Amino acid sequence: MKKYRCPNARLPGKLYRIHHPESRTTYSENGGFLAADNTKIYKEDSEEEFKQDIVRQFSWDYRGPLPFISLFSEREHAENWGLKEPWQGQRPYSLIKQWTLFAINTEVLEDAVFFSLKELVEDHQVQIPDAAQQHIHAAYICLHRIPAAAITDQRNPNQVLLDRDDRYWERKAAQLDYDYLDGSYDSEREALQENWNTIIEKNIEDAW
Repeated sequence: MKKYRCPNARLPGKLYRIHHPESRTTYSENGGFLAADNTKIYKEDSEEEFKQDIVRQFSWDYRGPLPFISLFSEREHAENWGLKEPWQGQRPYSLIKQWTLFAINTEVLEDAVFFSLKELVEDHQVQIPDAAQQHIHAAYICLHRIPAAAITDQRNPNQVLLDRDDRYWERKAAQLDYDYLDGSYDSEREALQENWNTIIEKNIEDAW
């Protein structure tokens, strides 16, 4: 399956995983992530089986063991998916959130085998379910395992929400700084000053 692999040199520096109670992949603090089937190997003549398993990986109605671990390349995409909790299906909304966002350093995973969903779909014509189309440009899968040493951070849902708020206000502050530097802020300030000057002058005239 070498032709389907994504070279590790092309991987983003960080990948993100949402781990939730319905995950087929298991997680332990010492062992990291382990796919439900961590021994399956695809031979060169098993392309159709490989493609079928990719489709199953992104199908909610398939619950059999697979050798893949799903990951996101964009933090906010991962957060959005986690906050939606699609694994809940039609069950009543729960106030108790049990998922975790993990950040993974790909630079220490030299021996790991990765696949890019975008490349599988666009270059190798893998037909994934419609519900998974939203992930095409931001999803990767890893074969078998991700060691604990590669995990650099983890956040619970409350921490994710706080982080998102912090990033939002940082962006707003950066935008204000940018407006100030490119003159937009100065123009607005000058316009306000002119308004004040007009008001003051009018008051002086009225006082005479």
